[in-house]
Formats: sequence, C-alpha cells, structure tokens
Amino acid sequence: MNYSTTGTDTSTLNIRLSGGIYPLNRFLMTLQNKRVPASGIKIDGDSEASRITLLLDCPEETARRYTALFSSLEDVEEVGPAEEDGPETEDPADPSPNR
Repeated sequence: MNYSTTGTDTSTLNIRLSGGIYPLNRFLMTLQNKRVPASGIKIDGDSEASRITLLLDCPEETARRYTALFSSLEDVEEVGPAEEDGPETEDPADPSPNR
C-alpha cells in the first residue's frame, strides 16, 4: 500500500483494452462518469490494444471495487494491481564488493 502526498491510500492498476481509440474513449468516459479518484494515468497503445496504468487515490478496498467495475467493461481484456517494483538495481557507478 502506498500513500499519496495528501495522506490517503493509493493503488496502481494495470488495464489492457482491446481495439483502438473507441474503446479507450469509452474507458476514459467511464472514469469521468463514475468520478473515479484517479490521480495519475499513463496510456500506451496502438491500433491493436491499449495499456493503461492508473493511479487511484482511495483505500485498498475501494480500489478492489473499481477493479471489479473495470473488469466488467466489454473492451477490457485484463485488469489487476500493478506489480510491485522489484529489488533496486545496482548503480553502475557503485561496483559490488565481489568484483
């Protein structure tokens, strides 16, 4: 669980949509119409599919409810929590002591 600068819980979701601009437009309209507490969004895609990373400013239970809502949309192929960042990578300027 993460905390935003406002002190509320934040959750990050990864969402994959089928199709091009029309499914993406429908998804963004759903965010607006349902007043989803999104504090950040990153969209990457092409004519085949869109990948969205959505940062929600809400408690974890509320984020699970939004996940259920998003998964029921017709153009959504996959939705789930973003993977936690793996272990930090070593800075190339700081060689490990085993070298």
